[in-house]
Amino acid sequence: MMKKTLRSRQARGQSMVEAAIGVTLFVTVVAFGIHFAEVGFLSLKVQEAAISALWDGTHGEMHLLPLDYDPAGDSMRDAANDAQARYADFNGLSATAGAGITQALTTGNGMTVSCDMGAGVEWGGATATRVVYRDNGGTACRAQASLNAWRFPRSFLDQGEEGLYQKRNMEDGLASLQVCAVGRPVGGRCAGSYSMLIDDWGLAGEVESVTCNILMQDQLIPCTNAPLHATVFTTYTPTVMPIPGAASMLAERALFMNPLPLTALAMVGLGMKEKTMWLSAAGEESLFTQFPLLRDPIGMGRWTTTPGSLLSGITTMPYGLGYMRREGCFLGKDCD
Repeated sequence: MMKKTLRSRQARGQSMVEAAIGVTLFVTVVAFGIHFAEVGFLSLKVQEAAISALWDGTHGEMHLLPLDYDPAGDSMRDAANDAQARYADFNGLSATAGAGITQALTTGNGMTVSCDMGAGVEWGGATATRVVYRDNGGTACRAQASLNAWRFPRSFLDQGEEGLYQKRNMEDGLASLQVCAVGRPVGGRCAGSYSMLIDDWGLAGEVESVTCNILMQDQLIPCTNAPLHATVFTTYTPTVMPIPGAASMLAERALFMNPLPLTALAMVGLGMKEKTMWLSAAGEESLFTQFPLLRDPIGMGRWTTTPGSLLSGITTMPYGLGYMRREGCFLGKDCD
C-alpha cells in the first residue's frame, strides 16, 4: 500500500513539472500569436491606404483640354496626402492626425502614402487623336509604415546559466518592422506600388461642360465651349483631310441628302464643303436648336443639334418625333 501511494505521488509531481514547463512554452506561443496577428492586420491597413489613394485620386480633375494634362498629377498627390492623413491611425475612418495605433503587443506609426505619375502604364489611343489626347503614363501609389513590438516579453526564465531557456524571446533588432503596401522594403524604402491608367479623356468640370452655342465656325473661338470644339475639331481635321469627300459622303449616307445648304454646295471647289465642321451641343432647354450669334460664311441662320427639334429642317426629324413621344423619359431623365 505504501509503495502504491508513493508511486502515485511521484506521478502527480512529474505531471506538475511537465505542466509548469508546458505553460511557459504556451505563454511564449500565445504572445507571438497575438503579435503576428496584429502585424498581419496592420500590414493590410498599409495596403488599404495605398489602394484608397489610388481610387480616390480618380475623382479629381485630370486635364484642361485641349493642352494641359498636369492637373492629373495634382489630383493624385492630393489623394495621397488625404489617405496619409486618414490612415495615420491605421483606421481610415477616424482620421486622428499623427496618432498612430497601439494594440495589445504591437504599435504602428509613420504611415506614408505617395502617388506619382508616369508609372509606365501607357495607352496613347489612336494616332489621329494624339494632338489633343495625351498619354500621361498612368499613376502608381505606394504606402509604408513602421510596426514595433510593444510590451512584448523580450526574455522569459532565461537569467544566467541556470535559466530554463538560454535564448531570448525576441532580439531588439527584430522588434521593429518596415511594412510596405506591395513587396518588401529595400534599403528602408518601399519601391513596390499599385499602378493604374487614369483619365478617360472625357469632358469634365465647369469649363468643359457648358453648352456649345455656335458663334462662328472655323474661327478662333467658334463656340462657347472651346474645349469641346477643340477636341472634336483636332480629331476631325486630320481624319477628313487625307480622304477628299469623306465628310460629305458620311453625311449623305446617314441622312440620304447633304445637310448643308446650297450656298455651301456652291463652294465645293473651294473646299468649304469638307472643311466646315458644324459642331454644337444644345440642351433640352433650347429645344436642341441654336441660332448663331454671328453669320457663318455659308449663310446658315440656325442649326439643329442632335437629338434635334421639330422646329428645324427634316434632317433630324426622327429625333424630334422621338422627343415629342418621350412621355417624360428622355436622355436618362426619370419618367413621370
